[in-house]
Amino acid sequence: MTTKYINDDIECGIDYDYKKVKKLFKKLGCPEDLFDPFPALMSGCRWILDLSERSVGKTTQWLLVGMCMFRLYGTIIQYVRQFEDMIMPKASSDLFATILKYDYVTKLTDGEYNTIVYKSRRWYFAYMDTETMEITRTCPDHFMFSCSVDKQQQLKSSYNCPTGDLIIFDEFVGKYTPVNEFVEFCDLTKTICRDRQSPRFVLLANTIDKHHIYFNELCIYDAVQMLHVGDHLDIKSHLGTRIYVEFLGLSGERRKKRSIINTLYYGFKNPRLASITGADEWSMGCYQHIPKRAEDESDPQCISRQLYLLYNGRYVRLDIMQHPKLGVVIYAHWATQVYDDSVILTCDQRYDPRYQYQLGNKTISKLIKYMYTTNRIYYASNDVGNFMDSYLKRCKSA
Repeated sequence: MTTKYINDDIECGIDYDYKKVKKLFKKLGCPEDLFDPFPALMSGCRWILDLSERSVGKTTQWLLVGMCMFRLYGTIIQYVRQFEDMIMPKASSDLFATILKYDYVTKLTDGEYNTIVYKSRRWYFAYMDTETMEITRTCPDHFMFSCSVDKQQQLKSSYNCPTGDLIIFDEFVGKYTPVNEFVEFCDLTKTICRDRQSPRFVLLANTIDKHHIYFNELCIYDAVQMLHVGDHLDIKSHLGTRIYVEFLGLSGERRKKRSIINTLYYGFKNPRLASITGADEWSMGCYQHIPKRAEDESDPQCISRQLYLLYNGRYVRLDIMQHPKLGVVIYAHWATQVYDDSVILTCDQRYDPRYQYQLGNKTISKLIKYMYTTNRIYYASNDVGNFMDSYLKRCKSA
């Protein structure tokens, strides 16, 4: 097959025919009720975000897409994780377990290879003798390279991959996200892509945190807040970058099986289990709400309404209150404006003396940490609580 290039210029990268890729993908015989990555791939968007609960098959489907691209075009998958220890053999040894279980390598290579081997961060097709269990031949070219965002600086001057056109950032919503990670990920993609127009960046998340910093970095935060399971959006940034965002869920028989498993093991009324049970909403904790005043109680007295959080472009006001029974507590509400005497905590850049970094000065930091660890913060809604939790995680990651 003659390779075509964008604008007939090899420097612009391969002009992929994704219909051919899909045709080869279909021959593998993947279950029909797994999600289809091709609408996103064929949309023309260079950024693709797939968000979901666990066990939807996102990673496996995208790896198979990349393997098909390798077979047709020699494309080398760039498999990315946050930290180097996440791509070590002990952490990634089962990455292709499902692909090997269903013998997709044999189907894809017409029996030339039947397994996958790993060497020096590179993954190869190989043939294993089923009697001796020995590898008798290995494909001379690797189909995937593993790297991490935290080590991107080390790759800048030494790494070159002219066909690294499918960059899969797996589990990009981690427990902690370093402050500059988004910029470092973009640096990594620039190292891989150079000036090609052909690459696709695929970001996959199992933990469904609607307030994650990446949504703000990609300028899609407000749009993502409106997403529900089954929805997808094709969003264009102010400078013209298109981003395909999809909130995936199970369908058909897989949903029925999940329901059975949930009943057997996870039948608890706990919103924080959403990413495990597959609830049709974002993963969100159940937070203690601002208490209603009992008839025999006096009104709580406000000590201060000056303290605010600014995160992802939204404000939360932290009212310090003297409750008649609970003592000093904090009431957290959404806010739409701040004032001249406000004290505003933020992880963003500071060009105004009202703003303080992260948890502020020693007095404020000590207050918030004490209130949080002793469960003395009360929220106007679960969404406010989830937002504040996300902010505190951000502070911890810095």
